[in-house]
Amino acid sequence: MERWNHIINTALLGTAKKPADAQGLSGPLRQAADTILGNASLDREEQFLHLAAVTYNYRQSGTQPVTAAVPPMTVCTPETKACCPPAAIRVLQPVLETDSIQLLQLWLEYCTKANLLLPPAQLPVMLDKAWRNKSLRVLTAAAGGHRAAWLGQFNPDWNFSRVADTPEERWLNGATAQRVEALKEIRTTDPVIALQWLQQTWPKESATVKTELLGVLEEIPATTDLEWLESLLSEKSKQVKETVMRILKKLPGSSLHEQYWQVLAGAIQLQYDGHVVVALPELNDDPVFQSGIEKLSNNKQVSDETHILCQLISLVHPSRWETHFGRSAAEIMTMFLQQEPLKPFAPALVQAIAWFGDQERAVTFMQQSETFYIDILPMLPPVQQQELSEKFFDEYPEAIIKYAGNHPAEWSVALCTKILRYAATQPYTYNQLFMNNVIRQIPVAIAASLDDIVPSESYHVGYWNNIKVHLGKLLQAKSQLPGAFKKAEGRKAKSPRLQNKTNNYQLTSKAPKS
Repeated sequence: MERWNHIINTALLGTAKKPADAQGLSGPLRQAADTILGNASLDREEQFLHLAAVTYNYRQSGTQPVTAAVPPMTVCTPETKACCPPAAIRVLQPVLETDSIQLLQLWLEYCTKANLLLPPAQLPVMLDKAWRNKSLRVLTAAAGGHRAAWLGQFNPDWNFSRVADTPEERWLNGATAQRVEALKEIRTTDPVIALQWLQQTWPKESATVKTELLGVLEEIPATTDLEWLESLLSEKSKQVKETVMRILKKLPGSSLHEQYWQVLAGAIQLQYDGHVVVALPELNDDPVFQSGIEKLSNNKQVSDETHILCQLISLVHPSRWETHFGRSAAEIMTMFLQQEPLKPFAPALVQAIAWFGDQERAVTFMQQSETFYIDILPMLPPVQQQELSEKFFDEYPEAIIKYAGNHPAEWSVALCTKILRYAATQPYTYNQLFMNNVIRQIPVAIAASLDDIVPSESYHVGYWNNIKVHLGKLLQAKSQLPGAFKKAEGRKAKSPRLQNKTNNYQLTSKAPKS
């Protein structure tokens, strides 16, 4: 109706500039407008509002309501698993209050391992948490049961909560996180089938999903993937091509790997007297530079040639040197550590060992070297990792903390003490969020020593004490997890609990009743 546009214009301009009038009205609506406009007791604003109300209701007259065929709501499939016991539900509340995703993930792992379900009252909260944190989705879907899948149909954010019984079903019908987990599972048992799954659905996937699925192949690269991966270098998506390039660099025998090795084999030669000569040939526009190898050094003390060779050595499997020089792994390590022409490339060899996850040569290298290389640390036996981390912590505190935080193994009490003592000197960096992110690695036994860990600077004391209180809550919840999921019939949980003393983080040996 044109008249309604006049009313909107009046509302925008104001009645002072455009007073309300009966222009364009006819019939009963014109009579009502004349009555309103002729009422001297109404000011211009009131006349306008009355006229707008009458016109609006006139427009609504005779409007038909929208109808739709709404299917009846389906009933949730009855659950076949039991809900977690009251003790576990009691622990869940403080776990949620800490806002630690790691601790919540640990709770969900206990829940799914015990083949139990989340309590219905907490299910919406957990589904929201999982929506915001992908690492929780598969566990939440498993612990949510049929009820979580049923709720997922009413909220698109929760559509990851559909539970599938087999890897094939998860792959075909699951959300992206579930498909990734299904691909990982089948990849470990039958890599050929996993590759077939990818090839069949590849054209239908978005670039983001393709990148996530390729991440499964990147974790454990296989030579059986080579031909297909090489064909993906023509993909349009930049992120997909970059991921493919990274995987190919981890596969000895790929075209990239062989290009790198051809350059190195010509540049580094062993003479008859046992000495090595290093001379990089002129490359100019060699294809290796198109794969991400940098031509120019950003360090004045490192020449461009050395910089190029370091990059190439770090991306070539260390076993190639044994064939090239005709020496054992231990002899190769000694050559890189002792011969002057090769010494600048020893760190690059360390990076190659780490890049290809070569555990055997990592141990060999550390046996030959007097220098500590943190890149090799993850590939050493767990006991040796802890020993070296403790031994060299004072020299490389931040690097070791970064590595230890990314490694899933729980820290020894000695290493944890060193890390927390260092954290107390920089509480604004290693704050409550840091504790949330590493609570899985922090041993519960450290609670008994927290009072002894104090900052060196007095102005850090108050802030650090707040962090310790928060860490105490995390440790208290963590200490209760093992016993919370045990059956309560005739058994008592034997996990220690934290006594609320001073800052609420002193351990006692008394066990709570389930």
